[in-house]
Amino acid sequence: MDRWEIRPSPNADDPDRHLLLMRGGVADVAAVLKKFGALCGRPTPLDGEEYNLSFVLHKVTPEVSEKLNDWLGKISPKAPPTPPPAPAPTPAPTPAPVEPPKSELPPMPAIPPMPAMPEIPPPPPLSGIPSAATLPPPRDILPPIPMPPPPPAKEPLISLGPEAAFTPPAPITPPAAPPPAPVPAAVPPTEVRMATPAPTPAPGEAAAAAPAPVAVNAASMALTDELRADWTFETLLVGAYNRFAHAAAMSVVTSPGSMYNPLFLYGVPGTGKSHLLYAIASAMSKGLGTASLMVTSGARLSRVVSAAVASGSMAAIDKKVADSKAIFVDDIHLLAVTDRNKDMLAKIFKSFFDRSQQVVITSMYPPKALGTLEEALKFQFSKGWSVDLKIPGPNIQRDLVAAVADRVGAQLSGDEIGQLADKLTLWGYPDLSLWSKRIASLRRMRSAANQPSPLMDILRLIYEPITIGSEAPPVSTAAATFNPPAAPAGAEPLAIVVPQGQQGLGEYAATMFLDLGVKNGFTRPYRYAMMGTYDAMQQVGVPFQIADMCHRAGVTRALVVGPGPESPLAARANEFGHAVRHILDSSGVATGWVPHAQVHIAAHYVNAHLDFEK
Repeated sequence: MDRWEIRPSPNADDPDRHLLLMRGGVADVAAVLKKFGALCGRPTPLDGEEYNLSFVLHKVTPEVSEKLNDWLGKISPKAPPTPPPAPAPTPAPTPAPVEPPKSELPPMPAIPPMPAMPEIPPPPPLSGIPSAATLPPPRDILPPIPMPPPPPAKEPLISLGPEAAFTPPAPITPPAAPPPAPVPAAVPPTEVRMATPAPTPAPGEAAAAAPAPVAVNAASMALTDELRADWTFETLLVGAYNRFAHAAAMSVVTSPGSMYNPLFLYGVPGTGKSHLLYAIASAMSKGLGTASLMVTSGARLSRVVSAAVASGSMAAIDKKVADSKAIFVDDIHLLAVTDRNKDMLAKIFKSFFDRSQQVVITSMYPPKALGTLEEALKFQFSKGWSVDLKIPGPNIQRDLVAAVADRVGAQLSGDEIGQLADKLTLWGYPDLSLWSKRIASLRRMRSAANQPSPLMDILRLIYEPITIGSEAPPVSTAAATFNPPAAPAGAEPLAIVVPQGQQGLGEYAATMFLDLGVKNGFTRPYRYAMMGTYDAMQQVGVPFQIADMCHRAGVTRALVVGPGPESPLAARANEFGHAVRHILDSSGVATGWVPHAQVHIAAHYVNAHLDFEK
């Protein structure tokens, strides 16, 4: 985002109405909608030199205004431009008095000039959140890498990024377990206790059990996904935000392969794209049978096709395509197209179109932002029907919170549904399913420990520390060391992944994860199978490199620390984290995400433990 400005624009219905003016691209629009979607109207294009987009902001209270200014100032630190003062009106010459005819009306009174728009002060500097830029670098840091020039226009991070050479995961035999070692006291995490910790095993018990070799993760090589019983038309809430998409979906079910082919559903996270795609597949399976459908994701499809091309086993995929009467691809923007697999991927889609079979696709980006991907796959996403899904309004959000919480077993009361909806409206509605699963897991955990678990207490532990930051002093990771404990048999293989040159940060994150797991009673054992790094100076392809690294290590869990402020990915860290989580999840690797600027906040590591419980 190059520049922005907030202007008051009250009306009779909303005295707190404002306008957000900005100059930016599709990713900036998505970021605004993700963060403040409940406040925003539909973005309106502007034809001007200073700004190219405007949003109507509804009911902007002083508290909301402060948060909005803080957030905008963080992602675009340049101060908003000050409107030029209105020029003083030029006095008109006074004509000689002429007596008007009696039949004429009296002259109209002069209209005073409109006052100049009051100057909007720049957003105050962010306070209370330590900056990662102030952390001393690790001792083993690599020489600095020069920053590349900025791209001419923002495009999806991963639509055609370079994919690392695929190597199918192989079983890993871990080395002999070292003797248990205490966690270093030099890294004291914030105290967060949620349940009574389980009894610590005797020193000899943990060391006696030998870790078992890791089997190949079969989920990472499966081409199709299972249909979800909780994502159907019966569980889909329909409103103004998705009514047209719902009508198009029903038409696809009744007349597949005709008018709406392909059906392209796009929108920011949290708009229900995946739910609608799986609902169509579930409805079509009742007439065609599940075996006649090819339900997959962009990340899964590209990974399996790449492996098949490398091993010369495309015949099995060709047969599945030939036997299928519809294909459903979730998150096609995460399709990793390379010189090696692009012809096979294009051939798959061509087969469905040549036979007039239905194609349903979802994406976080609109078709016009995926031109390079269209060229590689040799068909236009918009040649059938494209539908833009919106973030639902506050009233619908409350119903969605209730529906999602019920599906994951969060057991929220009526008051708690309202409390969670209010929280997510301001900070994280697109992650509703993720937060609901965490709340459900934590409630089960506290119930087993005979501890009360009101929602507001849970949110104060795992939610609010992330959204409001932390006043803890910056931490030093230069001297951090990590001594993994002995891994018992059946321990989950875990990877710690951090930016290149910051291995000390990996040691720190591993220590935080282990220490907070012990303090808060998480009993799942882990074997620290890999301490890996990724190149945060690349702008595309990095999520696929992280996934390939995890596949080769045979891990089932990955704790990933986001890019630092020096990385060109820093301004799009949320988008980057979304890609990493979805690509790893599609291959059976549960993901814990820790923003680089908040590595010292304990709630991120507690949430990682909750995410790993699935």
